[in-house]
Amino acid sequence: MMMTGKREVREGALRQRRAIPQEKVKMLSRAVEVNVTSLLEFSDASTIAAYVAKPDEVQTAGILMEAISRGKRVIVPRADPSSRKMTFHQVDSLGDLRRGTFGVLEPPPQADAVPLSESQLVLVPVVAWDEGGQRLGYGKGYFDRELKSRGMAVSTGLAFESQRRGRLPSSPYDVRLDMLVTERGVRRFRRVTRAG
Repeated sequence: MMMTGKREVREGALRQRRAIPQEKVKMLSRAVEVNVTSLLEFSDASTIAAYVAKPDEVQTAGILMEAISRGKRVIVPRADPSSRKMTFHQVDSLGDLRRGTFGVLEPPPQADAVPLSESQLVLVPVVAWDEGGQRLGYGKGYFDRELKSRGMAVSTGLAFESQRRGRLPSSPYDVRLDMLVTERGVRRFRRVTRAG
């Protein structure tokens, strides 16, 4: 049996997620937030990298505010479509964010850039996931490219249980998650390091 391609899985998963009513997204996101902020990795991190959520994703505003209130350094991404690269910048308040690439809130250009390797925890958006720690994103590769430079930081996908799929198609460029947090709990995966 031929494995469904990434595009079909992505489109199906996005369709399904976008159909979740906004109130339910908020409720499920709150459960994910509680699970994330209860992690030892969250408590121990001095720098946390996190995406700023679109309306249908697991919402991260509460997590970001909690991290800032605990005195942690918070860094969030800016995407550069011309280079297809992403950089992380420090924000001290969610009020610092401005509408940017792809309609997502981003830090302003003058915000201090911080290498991802200086973080201890990286919160990653997920379109679909499987029990092996494979993540499907939006297909542009921004996070996969940047995660390769995360050093010892724990890459943690935030997702809803309904985004789980059977074994996802993958390519050598994909970076598996170290951990995944949903409304039901936490899954940890063994980090795979490739030589070279």
